[in-house]
Parts: sequence; C-alpha cells; structure tokens
Amino acid sequence: MSDTFFKCDGAEMRVIKNMLSQAQNYMDDAYTAATSLQTELQKKENWTGKSELVAEAFLDLLVQYQTDFYGEGNPQELAISAVKELNDNVADFYDNFTDYKTLKEFTE
Repeated sequence: MSDTFFKCDGAEMRVIKNMLSQAQNYMDDAYTAATSLQTELQKKENWTGKSELVAEAFLDLLVQYQTDFYGEGNPQELAISAVKELNDNVADFYDNFTDYKTLKEFTE
C-alpha cells in the first residue's frame, strides 16, 4: 500500500521550472520588442494623425501590462523561484517532517 502514497517527483518539478523559465524568456523578449517599437514610433516625425494616436495608445497599454511580467519580482519569476525552492527542499521535507511521517504511517 505504500506505493499509493503521493510523493513529489523532482524530475517533473524540473520540467515545470524549465517551462516557466521558457515562458518568462518569451515575455521578456515581447517586452523588449514592444518597448523598442514604441521608441521607434515616437521618433517618426512624418507619422501623424489618428493612426499614430491609436498605435501609440495600443503600445502604451501593451507595455504597461507587460511591465508587470518583466524584471525581477514579477509573478512568473516568483513562481520559478518557488518551484526551485520546493525542489531543493522536498527531500528534507520527506525525510524530516514529523507530520508527513505520521501521515505516511497511516497509509501503510
């Protein structure tokens, strides 16, 4: 019956961490591209009128929301850190946490 007791799989957690990291890289690249385009559009002297205002408004909103997922302390980065910390400490949890050992005894 001990085979039915749940235990975190370190390999799966590494896969999740890598996927979160890849997603963060995509978000960082998107932010960089958006701010670069925003800067380029602001330098255009011959582009005026409604189309300029709409494009700038759209980019301003896009950059505003992307800023929340860019740089240190963003939710994605915090999730990556939490998964890494869990992975680093999961063996200690299973080996040393008294409540876990007690719970495991009930299932065996």
